[in-house]
This record gives sequence, C-alpha cells and structure tokens, in this order.
Amino acid sequence: MALGRTGLTALFLALALAAATQARAQANQFPVITGEHWVNATPEERLAFIAGLTTMVELEKEVQGDNPPPDQRTLVPAWVQSLSRFKLKEIVAALDEVFAKQPDMKAKPVVEVLWYEVAFPKPAKQ
Repeated sequence: MALGRTGLTALFLALALAAATQARAQANQFPVITGEHWVNATPEERLAFIAGLTTMVELEKEVQGDNPPPDQRTLVPAWVQSLSRFKLKEIVAALDEVFAKQPDMKAKPVVEVLWYEVAFPKPAKQ
C-alpha cells in the first residue's frame, strides 16, 4: 500500500509526536533516590533530602486539613505520627544505621527503607 506524500508526512508527524510525548513523560518523572545514592551522599545532602521530604509531608498535611474526604486520604498522618518523635539528624542517623547493618537495602528507595525500617520497623524476633 502506497502512502503518498501526505501519508508519509502524517506518519512522520505521528512518530515525532509520540517520541516527544514519551520524552516529556520521562522528564516529568521524579528520580528514585536509592540507598546507593544515600551512602554516597554527603552528610549535608542527606540532611537536605530528609528536610525536603519532611517539608513536603508538612505541606501536604496543611493542604489536607483535619478531615479530608475519604478519596483524598493519604499516608501523611502516618508519616507525621511516626516521624515526629525524631529530630531530622536522628532520621539521617537511623537511615545510616540501616544501610550500614543491612547493605542489601542499598538497592531499595530511601523512602521505602525509611517507612519500613525507621518509621514503622517490625518488632525484633526473639
């Protein structure tokens, strides 16, 4: 089947648009900071990461208010409750300790490790 000049132009434009859309979607994704990034970061970078994360949690808490509709509820109250017992430097130290004691965690996102190992650690088996 011959496409002709108009068909080829349309095909080219469709492919170009698809490529641009994919590139834009990839550019809009947040980077995933893993334990490997964490252990290679400076102490100041680690503290800045935690300060940024907790600032976003606080902002979301303020925007949500006290009684968000059920379809807008998030993990923010759990983050606030679990992390409020720590100072920022203590969160950094707790993550440092997890990555030092469990090197296999370096492949995981820092936020996942923070949730499961610091904010809501499983009780130690006896």
